[in-house]
Amino acid sequence: MARDDSARERSSEQSLLDRRSYLKLAGAAAASVGAAGVSASSAQAASYDTIKVPANTKKVIDVNAGETFENKLIDITADGAHVKLMTHGSGWTVRNVGVKGQNNNMDGTYGTFYLRCTDDGEALAENIYLGDGAVDRCGHAAVSDWANAGTVTIRNIHVQGWSADGMYMSHAGNTVKQTMGVTQVENAYLKNNNIENCRLGTPGSYIKDSVVHVESQDAVPSNQSGQTNARGVWFKEQSGLKAINCDISVTGSHAVFASDNGSGTLENCRVEGPITGSVEQVNVSGSPDVSPPDSVPMSAEEAASGQISSSSTTSPSSTEPDSTQQESESKGTLLELVPDDNAASVKYEFTVEGSVRKRTSGADSGYVSEDGDKVTDNGDGTVTVSGVAGNGYGDAFFVDGAITAMNLDESVWTLHYAGSQVSVSDLTLPNKLVIDGANSPGEVSEYVFEVSGSARKSTDLGSVQASDTVKDGKISGAVFDGTDGFRFSGDVTGFSLDGPASVRVEDSQ
Repeated sequence: MARDDSARERSSEQSLLDRRSYLKLAGAAAASVGAAGVSASSAQAASYDTIKVPANTKKVIDVNAGETFENKLIDITADGAHVKLMTHGSGWTVRNVGVKGQNNNMDGTYGTFYLRCTDDGEALAENIYLGDGAVDRCGHAAVSDWANAGTVTIRNIHVQGWSADGMYMSHAGNTVKQTMGVTQVENAYLKNNNIENCRLGTPGSYIKDSVVHVESQDAVPSNQSGQTNARGVWFKEQSGLKAINCDISVTGSHAVFASDNGSGTLENCRVEGPITGSVEQVNVSGSPDVSPPDSVPMSAEEAASGQISSSSTTSPSSTEPDSTQQESESKGTLLELVPDDNAASVKYEFTVEGSVRKRTSGADSGYVSEDGDKVTDNGDGTVTVSGVAGNGYGDAFFVDGAITAMNLDESVWTLHYAGSQVSVSDLTLPNKLVIDGANSPGEVSEYVFEVSGSARKSTDLGSVQASDTVKDGKISGAVFDGTDGFRFSGDVTGFSLDGPASVRVEDSQ
């Protein structure tokens, strides 16, 4: 089921430094970045207070203008316990705060930490742990900037495993709100958060020196509507947004996504996964380092005490990755084309809507592609791959996108995609089906389609969640304030739509 925003509460030169080196050099200057305050990474270990929230209770903590809330461990391990931290005014500081326990309170869809200036000014939040996450179908966001009118710096924060949102920092730029406060996220570790790991929405807002990692959509809990679409960085609402010196790796959804008038720049970032929408790329490469930054707390106790451990981090290697590393870090799904043993110099060609990368070193006896195999950019968002193999040799590529056409003699070729043997018809789904409910906020549209060929869900066309199903050419599901997308072959042979959503079918023939 596609995303429901309305359910929210209404209350140059290539850099010579990688992320690790940058953080080490920047450590001495950390105190001068953003609002005033002692950097958590340099703070002495301190005693802390424990706030234990009883079962089935929502604890509201107000931090008012000019106040400091620090060295607190908030224990929500009791069943149904929840905390809601609200900041007000400006000049406040939230420092050394860890939330212990997985949020399993199912009442409401509001946020957990509201880190915002409700008037013009500056504020600081640092050394925050929200890494225990939330249960499946829990509607609470981890962090929100609702009503932010000033400049908030959030640094050394760990947000992991939240089912509704990770850092939802675009409210201030929403056309309804437009309080237009700026959010500056620094040295964050954001992992397996649903809908977005970090969403920015006002000019001047940025995320930098951070790690954003989605291992797979199956590793992410669904939101209150059962939806799973875990994006990495989302530029939304406004322009002038940035991700700087970040390592971003997302499997199954968008690594970087710009939509709803949002646009931004990736600068000196390492990215694995689709980059979609109005996103300018400046010195963007692959092979992101997804280990936690040194400055981020890895437990609630570590955050509350102000003590940082670097034991979970690793140093960058100056050597080339081995074949296993290359395969695990490569962008896309492995496609292997294997000719019969007695075949010699047989040709193939296929087209992908997206990108393709050669596999240049094989794990064990895996196939690789050679210099003579060509990947040609067609200039329209597609690439065409052509090559020749035989005499006991096959070719292999990492495919990031939809294979829309393939030309080869299936009688002499065996195809393996994502480790499974497939046919050409399994791979080539050239047609698109999009069910769009974004223009009918708050209304559900249920649909059933039947096609004469094969079909599969498509993250690049819309959301992907377990409640939408594809079986034997029958597509069924529901859309709510967003879009669902599918690719298929053949023709649409049956159609039923109950609700106000619009439908778009694109036939490539």
